[in-house]
Amino acid sequence: MFSVLVVDSHPEAAILFKKGLHAKSPFPAEVDSACTLDEAFEKMRQNFFDLLLIDAQMHQDGADKFFEILSAHKITVPFVLMAPVKDDKLLRAAKRAGVAGCIVMNESHYEELAGKLKEFYSGYKRSSQKDVDAVKDAEALGADADSAAGMQTKVDELTGIYTHSYFQVRVVEEFSRASRYSYDVSCLFLDIDHFKVVNEEKGYHAGDVLLRDCANFLFENCRVSDLMARYGGAEFAILMPMTGYEEALELAKRIRLRFASYDFQVAGQVLNLSVSIGLTSYPADRMERRGDLIAFARQALLRSKATGRNRVTQFRQMENVMGVNTPVPKMEEGRVLDFQRRLSEVTELARRGSLEASRAMIQALEAKDRHTAGHAATCAKYARFVAETLGMSAEDAEAVELGALLHDIGKICISDEILLKPAKLNFEEYEKIKEHPYLGYKILRPIRFLREEAVCVLHHHEWFNGEGYPSRLKGNAIPLGSRIIAVVDSYDTIRAAGARYKKTDPVEDAVNELIRYAGTQFDPRVVKVFIEVLKNRREFTTDKYDKALLEQRISELPDRDAPLYLSGDLS
Repeated sequence: MFSVLVVDSHPEAAILFKKGLHAKSPFPAEVDSACTLDEAFEKMRQNFFDLLLIDAQMHQDGADKFFEILSAHKITVPFVLMAPVKDDKLLRAAKRAGVAGCIVMNESHYEELAGKLKEFYSGYKRSSQKDVDAVKDAEALGADADSAAGMQTKVDELTGIYTHSYFQVRVVEEFSRASRYSYDVSCLFLDIDHFKVVNEEKGYHAGDVLLRDCANFLFENCRVSDLMARYGGAEFAILMPMTGYEEALELAKRIRLRFASYDFQVAGQVLNLSVSIGLTSYPADRMERRGDLIAFARQALLRSKATGRNRVTQFRQMENVMGVNTPVPKMEEGRVLDFQRRLSEVTELARRGSLEASRAMIQALEAKDRHTAGHAATCAKYARFVAETLGMSAEDAEAVELGALLHDIGKICISDEILLKPAKLNFEEYEKIKEHPYLGYKILRPIRFLREEAVCVLHHHEWFNGEGYPSRLKGNAIPLGSRIIAVVDSYDTIRAAGARYKKTDPVEDAVNELIRYAGTQFDPRVVKVFIEVLKNRREFTTDKYDKALLEQRISELPDRDAPLYLSGDLS
């Protein structure tokens, strides 16, 4: 049941609201009331409310005063403004104050209130164009609402909440505002614990059903002002503007507890799952780049999973563990540096050993088929060039390079009869081949310093339109590293491995083939960057390719102006 605070100078108004929001109404709520603004703020400090309803004509200048106090005290409770439709000045003032949203309705329609609030609640949180009946003139709010078609491109097709790419855009916007106007902004990252077990035991369809249910769960348990997105796989993100650590922590704890007690219906069975959560907040956590809001929350999430799962980790707790605000032991600087050097050498030796073993497996795999010899190394080289052209950090560029080198390592588990079959594969054989991304992931995932690479390998056969495998991810829900590998893998297959079919295509034809499938199989922006790489390396010196079609495909992307890569965010 929702909790609503009614701010109205007439005490009898609360009685009408309680009648309209009874337990059997479309929007059942516990209603509290306040007759003055001071009383309202006091109650908001003491209790949590999902919504605040305020009468704009409560008393002279009451709403204006409320907006001033809201901005000054950074009150973040989303509220519904009960105002005349034609009072454009008041609505614009509400918009400037940063309110979560407004409903314009006749204050006498108490009987219709529950239906209107339910429609507003759903419409605002999913940012759809299905606004409440009373808000027929949305332009009166001065809102920059997107068209229905535009919103569909920002919404994850599977779960119905925002996409990875749109979330990144909003993070950049909100971080910039928070930095400019000195207010808080927080971010949660959540990951369903042991989700891959559901996929393995119940199948990918059951996993999709579970992801949709989890998105609905978050939708019902977050606040109206929170922005939710599916960030990839079983990972979700929540952006909380004008929210500090304590409020964000309260929400994270509530989500974790309710999630653990929730009965998910999957494949005819009831599943009880848990969720790991990472939390960061600006400016409490020192951040130098806009991408840090995402990077810090994900680091905290990884700490939650590494320390037992089903818990909430705050990034500020990690800083303390890592040495901030802790006593520095007395030790000669030379001994400290020597220890660090030796530890680094041991770690690097272990890393090199694993990589050499992996390379040896790849070489053994390619040695079986002369047409694929050198394919992995070529893909790794091109992937590195693309990563560097995108301005990736050295660490992320290396992860993409290694992911490309190891992208087919799962084929080591596929029989030679299938891998080397000269004729066309039948259905069963092709289904076996399609298992190699997941098999590669299982090989690499236990190696701690290859976890990013493992994810790149898992999803390198996803299609940009969602028709690929194994997870049918779509668009920017596919990790960026996987999207890069998909392009360079296909390019080298067309150019070199095509010799198996007695047809090695020239560069120009291979490039046009990539463009032809840009937007369906490949990310058009990654294709464009790869063509730049080929031109810079003078491997492609002609302009005889379908540049117009590529630009058209890019122009059709809803997030074409969003950054393709944010520092510290490879996925």
